[in-house]
Amino acid sequence: MDMKRITIYGILLLMALTMQAQTSAKAKERVAEVKKLYAEAKERMAYNDQEDYPAKSNMEVTYYYMAPGAGPIKHYVKYYIGSEETDEGEILGYRTYFVSDSYNSGARKIYEEYLLDEKTGTLIFAYAYEQNGDDSKNEGRYYYYKEGSLVHKDVKINTEWGAYFDEKYVKNKAANLRKALGLMMNN
Repeated sequence: MDMKRITIYGILLLMALTMQAQTSAKAKERVAEVKKLYAEAKERMAYNDQEDYPAKSNMEVTYYYMAPGAGPIKHYVKYYIGSEETDEGEILGYRTYFVSDSYNSGARKIYEEYLLDEKTGTLIFAYAYEQNGDDSKNEGRYYYYKEGSLVHKDVKINTEWGAYFDEKYVKNKAANLRKALGLMMNN
């Protein structure tokens, strides 16, 4: 190889490393932002879950079905809903900002959380936890940019019995839960 080619390859490598470092810094910044949004949503949810005033701003749905090979399944879905208001206090509409779903599938216990952008409904964060009857578990955290592309994922999977939740699953589930709420509220 001549010196000119080595120089060109060196420059290309340096450019690639620089772009990777910038992307990594941007990703770390977004993950930190998502963690802050998640903490704020949890605070808001704790406030909404109080027995006293304020009035509840959530919806709880329980549904059952029979799954072949797994038996009866009971889902408990909880929607946390914020309202959009004018300066005079007139409610313009309601928007979901957090959804949780807990259920069983055979011996497995599953818990999922979905943090949504209240204005756009875009998935910001998804958490899925699955525990098998033998105490083995799967766990996944998915962080998203504002436009919906994946920033980072942290997944711990027991490969012996596998897991069904992945990036595609959590995005579809979040979209389906939002759609279901829209149908229930005639939106």
